[in-house]
Amino acid sequence: MARSEQAQPYFSLDKYRKWFRIPAWAFNGVENPDETKKGCDHYWTQWERDDLAQALDDAEGLLATQLGFYLGARYLIDYDRMWTSPLQLRYGHVLGAGVRGRDEVTPSASDFTVDPATITVPSASFSGGTSEIVVIEDSTGLEIEYDDITTVGANYVINIGQAKLIEWDDLEEQDDTIDYDAAFPAATWLKLADLTIYRQYRDTDTQAVITYGPSCNCVCAGEACVGTDYTGCAFVLNRDIGLVRVQRATLASGTWSCDNSAVCGCCAGDKTTIYYEAGTTSIPNWERAVFRLAHSQMGEQPCGCAHQERQWRLDVSALSVLTADRINCPWGSTKGAWFAYKWADNQAHGKAFMLG
Repeated sequence: MARSEQAQPYFSLDKYRKWFRIPAWAFNGVENPDETKKGCDHYWTQWERDDLAQALDDAEGLLATQLGFYLGARYLIDYDRMWTSPLQLRYGHVLGAGVRGRDEVTPSASDFTVDPATITVPSASFSGGTSEIVVIEDSTGLEIEYDDITTVGANYVINIGQAKLIEWDDLEEQDDTIDYDAAFPAATWLKLADLTIYRQYRDTDTQAVITYGPSCNCVCAGEACVGTDYTGCAFVLNRDIGLVRVQRATLASGTWSCDNSAVCGCCAGDKTTIYYEAGTTSIPNWERAVFRLAHSQMGEQPCGCAHQERQWRLDVSALSVLTADRINCPWGSTKGAWFAYKWADNQAHGKAFMLG
């Protein structure tokens, strides 16, 4: 699929393609005569996908800073925070404490001769259902977004369009048109050996580290002033604003137990590092805010698709009237930047808005 080593935004390249109804083959760099050309007679190159991926990722970061939470779930780490109780994390809409866990799942069958290609895996391998399934390209470590998943008996069947399975080297080094023909897939498509299926989930065995300061006599005794780390767990008090309580604790057989043993030293619990998953897509119009801000930050239009081009030109055009608020917009004076900024401002202040 369209992918980039430069950035991996939550509003992915494939989501962007679907939003603007860009033909799948053209977006993945292949000239396919069977694919409709209406409104899009341009096949994308890797530099265009890289440029767009970086812009989308940058836009998500700018919006997260303004909103106080990320659009879309991701795994975050708050390093070296002052240990207080309670503690407010840097980002809200917390789903829970933990790190990203991945367990490899061996497929029971696959068929790469059909379109879409199919990969069959036991449903029992995914305790949380199909939302835990991820497909990773081994050579780059990048995720391949599947089309959909169907349930057949005790198995899940992952369906992936052939257009998404082009070898990374062919995409990265493309300097001419790749033409689609009947023989092309057999020679160039990714095979099962190049993909790995994982169960992805939040691993709660790692939640927090609490650092206790150096002992009282470190200076006069000439000892190194280093702290001592202890494991901890985090209890979420308020998910929306990211308010948590971090407790020194030990893990045994999958169960956390509070650790209240004495710690010798002048400074107890100076700082903590917390691992957590956070983010939401429950906010209406979030996709539009991301891609309009991304467009406004790009130096060049990545494509010649008519419907995408209309939106891009609108987003990079200057505001016709500059009010004091618009002049102070931190992301620039284009229509795309202003739309995203006002959208984020409405969320931050809990204002109502019309959909559409």
